[in-house]
Amino acid sequence: MKTRAPLWLFVIAIVSGALQTGFAQTEPEQSSVPAETQPASGKKPISFSARSVQGVLAKDRQDTILTGSVKITTGSLIITADRVELNGEDYVNVACSGNVTVNDTEKGFSLVAEKLNYQRDTEIGIAQGKVAVDDTKNNTTIDAEWLRFDQQQSIFEAAVSVLVLKEDMSIRAEYAHYNRDTEEIKLHGGAIAVTEDGTLKGDVISATSDWSNLQVSGEVSGTSPQRKNLHRNEHCNA
Repeated sequence: MKTRAPLWLFVIAIVSGALQTGFAQTEPEQSSVPAETQPASGKKPISFSARSVQGVLAKDRQDTILTGSVKITTGSLIITADRVELNGEDYVNVACSGNVTVNDTEKGFSLVAEKLNYQRDTEIGIAQGKVAVDDTKNNTTIDAEWLRFDQQQSIFEAAVSVLVLKEDMSIRAEYAHYNRDTEEIKLHGGAIAVTEDGTLKGDVISATSDWSNLQVSGEVSGTSPQRKNLHRNEHCNA
């Protein structure tokens, strides 16, 4: 004799299979789901909040999309953006877009950008689109279209329309490599430094910790403010 299974057993089986393959949810109010994830792989814990959360949890896959006033906290780093996509094991990949801000009070820097991709395992981030960095630790700012920062090594690499400001000095170039621990900087690609003593141009401009002694190499040229003032006065007298 065949025995028919009760209908409720089939319902439970279907629901269980759906839960194992994924989930999706939207929350109109401020959300923090999960409030904190403690990774087992040694990475720093991560917590996040947003107005809307959509996610998928499945074997070998973790994808969560956060939108609206998103805030991510991982270690000493705080990231805010309009939209953030978290994926990978323990949400190792953090992809942000729209009004992105990064603040690390422990390391002493902050930045704004249009986009940011951050890897939590290596603590390396790549920012794009009107990037502005404020290195409060060393009283230095960097503007560029592209920037890579390495929290562990304290290295910044900036490219495309780079402008570096430090006290009464500004340097423009197409690429810059900056060590925040030693304050050593090297810029190349039409590098131009403007100081109180005048303007220096060269293929490569580098400086040590206090930036008091610039090293210029390649095709070097320069002007002094005294010469500029003299030409201006002669033009006025004429």
